Amino acid sequence: MQKINAMEKEITENLIPPAERKNWDLPQALLKESNRTRLVEMLAAINKINNTTSYYIHDSYARKIIVDSPISTILCGYTIDVAEKLGFAFYERLFDKKEWERLNRMFVEIYKIYYTHPPAKRKHLVSCFDFTVQHVGKGELILQHKAIPLLLCDNGNLWLNLCSVTVSSQKQLGKETITNTETGELYEYINGRFVLSDKLAITEEDLLILELMSNDLDLEQIAEQLGVSTKTYTRKKLTLFDKLDVKNSAGAIRKAHSEGFLRW
Repeated sequence: MQKINAMEKEITENLIPPAERKNWDLPQALLKESNRTRLVEMLAAINKINNTTSYYIHDSYARKIIVDSPISTILCGYTIDVAEKLGFAFYERLFDKKEWERLNRMFVEIYKIYYTHPPAKRKHLVSCFDFTVQHVGKGELILQHKAIPLLLCDNGNLWLNLCSVTVSSQKQLGKETITNTETGELYEYINGRFVLSDKLAITEEDLLILELMSNDLDLEQIAEQLGVSTKTYTRKKLTLFDKLDVKNSAGAIRKAHSEGFLRW
């Protein structure tokens, strides 16, 4: 636990603004058991409709992870009882020393970006990174992890994170990014810190356009669904093509599937 506490101490003392720090250690955000049960039921429903991605919830105040199934990917072969008993210390079971230290450094940098945004904007920040885990039955695996704030405390501090975990098909760790799904800003992890990229990220509106495209709607129908003119939609579509580095709708849909933005 010493490494976890050191990371949290740095985050609390150096990154969280003083005005937001006063309630950080108070247990007012602990989940009632009835609400926790509802979250588990929600996770179970989400996981039933998605066979390739496993979802769990990261509770920053209770220092626990919430999972719905003993075969959840994040458990890496361990039982739910072990994960719940250990709390955040469970993460140390998953990584070797070098990987755990790398992730700790990156988490601090994620919080730096998080706290440069006003509380109302933090809910739009999605972090994405790969890590190497030691699975009980399968040995070393590379997992892709995404997280978005599910619930914030009144003072803007992170309470619950909705996280997704997918077994990566890559043999090497991929890029670490933070995406602002509201503005399209993209931060990339370069030389130990997240820097604002000149690239544009995929926004919530982009995802809606991709979904409408995949449903074989024509130009007028998609523009109507978006509540914009066909001219405005065409401009948005071309911007999306540039982001995906494709030339047409068919290419955009294929790329969206391959990148995990859309599911077959």
